[in-house]
Amino acid sequence: MRIRSKALSVLWKTAIAACAFVGLGLQIGIFKRELHLSSFKYFTNISNLLCMVYFLIDAVVLSAVKKRAGSVSWCPALKGVAMMGITVTWLVAHFMLGSFTMGPSLRVSIRLVHYVVPILTILDWLLFDQKGQIRLTAPLLWTVFPLGYFAAIMGLAFFGKGVPFYPYPFMNVEKQGLTRVLVTVAVMLAFFVALGYLFVLVDRLLKKAEGKLLKKRSELPAA
Repeated sequence: MRIRSKALSVLWKTAIAACAFVGLGLQIGIFKRELHLSSFKYFTNISNLLCMVYFLIDAVVLSAVKKRAGSVSWCPALKGVAMMGITVTWLVAHFMLGSFTMGPSLRVSIRLVHYVVPILTILDWLLFDQKGQIRLTAPLLWTVFPLGYFAAIMGLAFFGKGVPFYPYPFMNVEKQGLTRVLVTVAVMLAFFVALGYLFVLVDRLLKKAEGKLLKKRSELPAA
């Protein structure tokens, strides 16, 4: 059964937005009164920015609309895109990027943007959202975000001025070769589509389980 508390849902969404803000702030240097906009060339930061904006708006709208239930998301399609994007961030960071040397503030930032925000986002869907609402075509729509990012990076690399910049090693055409990069991206895309349909499956199973539980409750004799 999902949590129906509107107050808890607002608090949870605000926490996601706050964690994303702190993680991004450390990445782009705003706490040092700096602004490194080049950091937004990384998918990690773009996906966290999307989550920060989405959940901030979602929390405000949820708290402002009196009749809205705590389990109903603002713009579910956009939430799906944000959830897929941040899940991609989590999985790629954990399984493909490995570890590297970093200072204390960067360690905090990496934990927030790569782990805390993704996990809180998925839990928000599991704990608060009404199940059975994800359409079968939704996982295909969700891939538009990572595909658009890849196309933008490749466009900047091929047509931009100066030395091409590749944010992630598996995207580096100079070292990996275009064919290998495209094959890697195709495999990742297939995995992300499969992941999206795993979300659909879990959505359907939880909806079914909720229906069975409600049916059992309705069959109980009145006290």
